[in-house]
Amino acid sequence: MIFPSDIEQAYRLINKDVYKTPLIFSKELSKISGAMVYLKMENLQSTGSFKVRGVLAKINSLNQHDFTKTFVAASTGNHAAAFGYAADKFGYKGVLFLPKKTSEAKIAALENYNVEKIFFGENSMETEAKATAHAREINGILIHPYNDMEVIKGQGTVALEIKDQLPEVETVLAPIGGGGLISGIASYFRDHDIEVVGCQPINATEMYQSVKKGNIVSPSLLSTISDASAGGIEANAITFDICRELVSDFELVEEEDIKKAVAFIVKYHHTLIEPTSALPVSALLNSEKYAGKNVVLVLTGKKINSNLLTEILNQYGNSY
Repeated sequence: MIFPSDIEQAYRLINKDVYKTPLIFSKELSKISGAMVYLKMENLQSTGSFKVRGVLAKINSLNQHDFTKTFVAASTGNHAAAFGYAADKFGYKGVLFLPKKTSEAKIAALENYNVEKIFFGENSMETEAKATAHAREINGILIHPYNDMEVIKGQGTVALEIKDQLPEVETVLAPIGGGGLISGIASYFRDHDIEVVGCQPINATEMYQSVKKGNIVSPSLLSTISDASAGGIEANAITFDICRELVSDFELVEEEDIKKAVAFIVKYHHTLIEPTSALPVSALLNSEKYAGKNVVLVLTGKKINSNLLTEILNQYGNSY
């Protein structure tokens, strides 16, 4: 179990190395939804996503002897960038496993980090399993993207900042992949009357299905534009129990609506977001149940392939 005090402690350890990202009011989203809508701009974080919070929290929990070992991670891209950033900052030897289908934009973002890169697996769950096995084989330090208490505490610092920036927050919508971010947010708000809603693409609803069925389900075989939230959940993931206990509700988003939401944010807020970041935006645009509430949407990252962005803007730039 993770308590708000755990997340506060993690924040004390990492706040000097992460941005306190802006929380901005969205006049356009508020007008459409009838809610007072704010955007938590984690797409402006130092590595382009919230993931650096969890990586730094994990590293700060280690002892000095651990830094003589090889650090190992697996990621579709954003956790990888955070892992590479930390490797450069702390000087550890890093081995990074990435799925074979990692987007070009996310691979390009890793070029300047001094870590060994190994492509393995058709989805993030296969890649994570390989990284876990490799870390065990070499007695290395695994920096898991979500199935780690220290990582979850770091991700939960997003919620701490939201509460500080908007004390009257009533609802927070955030994407779910493996569940690290939403678990951290929900853990921080466990003692508050704040609704925490997890957003997933309709083609990759593993956490929603797992919570609904009471056990972790297999990865979806469908493809989704929201690659950062796809790939399934590791067996025995601690995020499953946290989500089952603390996440208030789920929103499932159609592929076309994800693209429209990306275009919406570019058009009205002049900032880049990747498709996974667009999940909360899309959920809000397609629901009336948040009217009258103070709502925060967590924009988790900005890495999007330029060709995909051009296609989206050409096709959906005037949807709203």
